[in-house]
Amino acid sequence: MKRSTARQFYQQYFSATKGSSWLARRCAEQRLKTLEELMQWDVTTPTSSR
Repeated sequence: MKRSTARQFYQQYFSATKGSSWLARRCAEQRLKTLEELMQWDVTTPTSSR
């Protein structure tokens, strides 16, 4: 059996999943953690000094 290198593995993996969202490649627990981390930031409207 021929062993593939890590480089070959990742090239094949990302070629196969390039049409998918990076978030879709994560398990549900990781997606929820990412969402939780993003939601901690307040969204503010930038002010202008004009």
